[in-house]
Amino acid sequence: MNKLTDEMTRGVKTFFVTPDSSLVSEDFLEDFFMNGYETYFLDDDQNCKLEWKIDALFETFDQIILFFNLNRKVQGIPRWSEFIAKLQTKYKERALIGVTYLKTSPEEAAKLQRLYLFDIGIVCGCIQLEYNRNKNYQILNTVLMVNQANGLRKNLRAICGNNCKLDMVIDEKNVRGTLRDVSISHFSCVFNPGMNQLSQWAKVDDIMMNLHGIIIKTSAVLCLQRKLGNEMINVFVFRNSEGKDGLDPILRAKVNKYVFTEIYEIIQDYLTKRFTAISMERRR
Repeated sequence: MNKLTDEMTRGVKTFFVTPDSSLVSEDFLEDFFMNGYETYFLDDDQNCKLEWKIDALFETFDQIILFFNLNRKVQGIPRWSEFIAKLQTKYKERALIGVTYLKTSPEEAAKLQRLYLFDIGIVCGCIQLEYNRNKNYQILNTVLMVNQANGLRKNLRAICGNNCKLDMVIDEKNVRGTLRDVSISHFSCVFNPGMNQLSQWAKVDDIMMNLHGIIIKTSAVLCLQRKLGNEMINVFVFRNSEGKDGLDPILRAKVNKYVFTEIYEIIQDYLTKRFTAISMERRR
């Protein structure tokens, strides 16, 4: 089984447990990444019990937030309240749990809030969802913000492979390099041999980046250089068409799509293999 790097296990990971995809769309996840919230869906299946999966999440990641969909019936869990209370007892202060439920009567909503917030003591909210995806996106984005689901990270970054290249023009010379990592605000790279050292805060236009087939043309300013082994790592902050820090909206969306895809696929691939292994081991 592939292992995750230390960096991949750190930071807050938020899981929407058995969500209703007609009301909480998977498309939300990419947008949440844009806002710095690393979010995933966690579904139930016949092979690996939901309880086993959640135990694996706590074993794998430093900090997780779980939002349970109370309207979803899951085999083997007759009452969500008992299941969630058990998790609270087992994981104590690590159990950062919230619940979601479909819009209901004020009396029923008050009953749910009393049960989960006061009797069980969950800390991430008892959230009433609407029969409208757009409204639910705004609701959940606010909930993620209130629960500081981005942790200490302002923006999520993806580690780039050797196939992520960049070209830029410096002093009328074409300079090439390899990207090390990228976010919607910064990127770092190593230049090919023969590149003269840039001065800090030097602005470079006409940067062409290839993120596994996603082409980005932008400007950036060198903000940091650090030696790592035999390599000089150059850290740049993006500059948009108005000369301000950041990317223009279209490019920002492109970079975010790359970051989301890279991180999401690594985590999902790892968890799929982990859940399969757990299921085989527990059912022997």
